Amino acid sequence: MPELFCDHIDTPKGVFLVIFHSGGINRLYFPGREPECGYQEARMPWRKLSEDLNRYLAGEAVNWDRYPLDFCGYRPFTANLLAVVRRIPHGRVCTYREAAERSGSPLAWRAAGQALKANRHPILVPCHRVIASSGKPGGFSGPPGWKQMLLELESERYGRR
Repeated sequence: MPELFCDHIDTPKGVFLVIFHSGGINRLYFPGREPECGYQEARMPWRKLSEDLNRYLAGEAVNWDRYPLDFCGYRPFTANLLAVVRRIPHGRVCTYREAAERSGSPLAWRAAGQALKANRHPILVPCHRVIASSGKPGGFSGPPGWKQMLLELESERYGRR
């Protein structure tokens, strides 16, 4: 594993913590969820990430594909599912069942929900765009209220597909 560093991104919603190495972003922590930074602080090489995150939180659609993500340590099912979820367009949602089907495991919709809890790259891999079949937001490992807020930020009616 390469040496990890940390950097902070100030936003109107709070300070995000980014854990990274030269090859990619290892983890993004929501404001208030970050642990003590046990890593050496450094400027991340993706300086536009700060601007893009602030634009996104202001309601703009942002393409996160330009940022390399470190999927090291994920089980194959989880890595595949996260790659599928990363492709859900801004303002769109899919159900846990649809995400499982798109990842090639149509019967694994409950496992998909559990795997999304392991997402170390919230927002960059928009697991908030995966909702329950009932149209309700469903679970989220981020801070309370953030999933609903992110869904509303992206779409007036987040239930459209």
